[in-house]
Amino acid sequence: MKQTIEEMLVKAKYQEELIKKALKEAEEKDKKIKEHPVLSLEEVTEQMGQGMIQYPGAPIRIRLVHFFDHRLSLPIPVDYLNRHTTEKDYVVLVNDTMGISLSIQFTTSRKKNVAFEEVKAGMIGQLKAAGIYVELLEEGHVEDETAPTHFITYRMPMAQGVMYHVVFYAINKIDGAMIIGDYNCFYKDVDTWENLMKATISYLDFH
Repeated sequence: MKQTIEEMLVKAKYQEELIKKALKEAEEKDKKIKEHPVLSLEEVTEQMGQGMIQYPGAPIRIRLVHFFDHRLSLPIPVDYLNRHTTEKDYVVLVNDTMGISLSIQFTTSRKKNVAFEEVKAGMIGQLKAAGIYVELLEEGHVEDETAPTHFITYRMPMAQGVMYHVVFYAINKIDGAMIIGDYNCFYKDVDTWENLMKATISYLDFH
């Protein structure tokens, strides 16, 4: 049975209200985190280098893991993420219970120097074309002579709840090899995972 235009409008309005409510709750959580941070980004970054992040009541073990024939290395919370795929040029690490995932694709760029704005515009364009609403939060980069890493963060409302994403990419200036990654979690857990994900980018090594 086909939906009437009125029913479609009511449904769209309802979904819009749900998105507004979810994003408002996410903003309120941001305020709480700023007032009472669990650990600062600097603390998480330093402890990540030592192999253990001392979150109150739930320390997280970190191990350096290599991908794509050792061309990429990243510090990974080994007790939280499990390998989900064995494809040669694509890796997915997931925690289905907590809703955390890290996906990375290894590919080749046609240009060895791609402007950050070009990549960002392409990604946002793809999401909008798919009818997906995203709210951009931050952007930045980590300097490296061979393969600087650029990233953006955003939140995205879904049926299961608001998701927090850190999307990053790096292009090797020598041979054009490229990685594109997406690290994400539910926004309800962002007080733990936001800084962990950002700290991970600072330790990324791609050559």
